[in-house]
Amino acid sequence: MHSVGKWTMGIGGALLAIGVLMWVIAGVAFNEADSGWIAEGSTGTTLQIADEDGRGDIGFSFFVKADYTDSDDDGVWDHCQDFDITVAKKPESGWDDEDGDFYFQSSREGERTCDVGSGVDKSRPGFAKVGHACLGCYRGEFQFEANQQVWIIYSDEALGDFFGGVFVGVGGSSCICCGILLLVLGLIMGLTMEEKPATSFQIDEEGKIILDGSEPDHVASREGHQRSPPPGEEAGGSGEPGEGASDDVDAWYKQTGD
Repeated sequence: MHSVGKWTMGIGGALLAIGVLMWVIAGVAFNEADSGWIAEGSTGTTLQIADEDGRGDIGFSFFVKADYTDSDDDGVWDHCQDFDITVAKKPESGWDDEDGDFYFQSSREGERTCDVGSGVDKSRPGFAKVGHACLGCYRGEFQFEANQQVWIIYSDEALGDFFGGVFVGVGGSSCICCGILLLVLGLIMGLTMEEKPATSFQIDEEGKIILDGSEPDHVASREGHQRSPPPGEEAGGSGEPGEGASDDVDAWYKQTGD
C-alpha cells in the first residue's frame, strides 16, 4: 500500500476517533441537562443565583416525586394541590411580574398554572414539575421552605449543558464524516498508487556521487576519449617544451574548452 494512502487513512482514523469521543461528551452533557439537580429531597435551603451576564437568570424549577394524576377530576394536578412553599429570601428581580417569587407551573414552558390542560414536563421520569421561582433574578441568594421534599434544577445551568451538548455533538458529527471520507480516500489511494523505490547512490574514491545503474562521469569520459596532454607535453613524451609549444597550448585550450 502506498505511503500517502496510509497517512491519509491514519488521519481519517484519528478524526473518526475524535468524533466518537465528542459524541460521548455530548451525551454526558445532555444527561447533565436532564438530571443535574442542585438540591435533592430538600424541604428548605439557600440557593445561589450567579447571573454572570448581569441581565438576570432564568431561575429554579421545582419537582416532586409524583405522577401526573388528577384523581378527583377537578382539572388540577394532584401533586400541586397539597404543595406549599414559603420564600424567605430572594435577590432583586428585573424583568418578571412575579418579582422572583415562586409560582405554580406544571409544564416545561407555558401557562403558570397546575391545571391539567396547561401541559406537563416529562423530562425527568418519576418526577412531576410543581413550579418555578426567581425568574429574572439578579445575583444573590434565594432561600425557601417547603412542606414536602423537592428536587431542584438551576435552569441556566441546564440550558448551558444542553446547548454545549448540541455544539459538541455537531462538531463530533463533522469529525466522523470527515474521518470516514478520509479513510475511504486513503484506501483508494493506497491500492491504486504505485510506490516508487527510493534512489540510492554511492560515493567513489574521488568523492563523486554515483547513482545506482550509472557509471561515474570520469569513467564514461575515459571510455569516450583520452585526456589531452597538458600544454607543452606530447602524448607519450617527456613533457619538456619543444618546438611548436605555442601551437600545442592553443590546441589544448581549444580541446578542453569543447
